[in-house]
Amino acid sequence: VPMVAPGNVQVHVINSTLAKVHWDPVPLKTVRGHLQGYKVYYWKVQSLSRRNRRHVEKKILTFRGNKTFGMLPGLEPYSSYKLNVRVINGKGEGPASPDKVFKTPEGVPSSPSFLKIINPTLDSLTLEWGSPTHPNGVLTSYILKFQPINNTHELGPLVEIRIPANESSLILKNLNYSTRYKFYFNAQTSVGSGSQITEEAITIMDE
Repeated sequence: VPMVAPGNVQVHVINSTLAKVHWDPVPLKTVRGHLQGYKVYYWKVQSLSRRNRRHVEKKILTFRGNKTFGMLPGLEPYSSYKLNVRVINGKGEGPASPDKVFKTPEGVPSSPSFLKIINPTLDSLTLEWGSPTHPNGVLTSYILKFQPINNTHELGPLVEIRIPANESSLILKNLNYSTRYKFYFNAQTSVGSGSQITEEAITIMDE
């Protein structure tokens, strides 16, 4: 098997899900056989928004021939990763380069995990929601938009409310009685808005 590890391993993080890694080639005489390529082992150490450490799944990408760089796609935003590089010949792989740590920046969050509308009264509705399963960063706020729908399914004026990220419920007051409302709800990080969930609810007709 090859004798030495690739040197000068560098990682360039391109965006929240993509990084480029490059390395110096090993001297050919240390390959001790036919140079088949390089293998990059990489794995997520932890999410920076949730401190949970779960079973670490190592991923391997093989770059054929005498390439000295490669792309690592499909990374998770706002996470800490480690990687190392090894050279391979027909017999197997050489020793690993020292582990290199890199971090991906924030991305936009997934949609809130749920939105429930409860306790309808004549002029109010209560909203409850769950935070995104994948915040992909630090949540800065939630955005709630809602509008009335009349009997011919025409949409009325749209109202937008920004809600602090640490809230999980809201009572909407001063609504019209016996009116159907449509709600659009999403979370935000400093990067932007995540995908929204929609829901509909009706204020009651009379007490």
